[in-house]
Amino acid sequence: MKKHLITGVVILLPIALTITLLAFLIDVLTIPFVGIVHSVLTFLGSNVLYLQKHATILLLISRLIVLVFLIIVIFLLGYLGNKLFFRLLINIFHKIMMKIPFIKKIYKIIRDMTKTFFSEKGKIFESSVIVNFPFSHSYMMGFQSNDVPAEVKAKAPSLQQGGKSVFLPTALHPTSGFLIMMSPEKIHKTELSTEEVLKFLISVGLFIPKEPQKEEPHA
Repeated sequence: MKKHLITGVVILLPIALTITLLAFLIDVLTIPFVGIVHSVLTFLGSNVLYLQKHATILLLISRLIVLVFLIIVIFLLGYLGNKLFFRLLINIFHKIMMKIPFIKKIYKIIRDMTKTFFSEKGKIFESSVIVNFPFSHSYMMGFQSNDVPAEVKAKAPSLQQGGKSVFLPTALHPTSGFLIMMSPEKIHKTELSTEEVLKFLISVGLFIPKEPQKEEPHA
């Protein structure tokens, strides 16, 4: 019975977490607009007894309409983003946002983060690495992200010869961790993929990445 229970948890947990994450993302995307659509539907259906008695269904329909609308808008923005005229409009909007006090700081941070995480390069991190942390005789797995800022190099002599930023995620919760700056000789690169490192951390070491298969020499 215990074996069946564990198997059931292993099957159900990824499905439940995936659905929870998708529901959270849908909420984040639709909440700013769902009130408007909900009000319009309520107005249009004010004479329909069914809509008045089923508020939950009305809310669900509102969310679906907003989600479909957002997908269409995102697709159109992506298509128009490659057009010269639309790029000029985006640049004008960007300049306007950058002149609004307080708002410009929030806008710039979000814009820079978005461009970083959705970079056309396809890779956020340069490579997976292991470093000595938090003690000289212990190791942590992480990701090498980018060069150390010039201002930091100027204040830290040991980083002046090509210092690198390394993100060390915490086990179980890889969205949090430590961002440390190190000299290249203290960083040991690995051939593990980002997915394999995250699986290792989330499973607290229970998942062991497979070793790459070596090609047998031809006779």
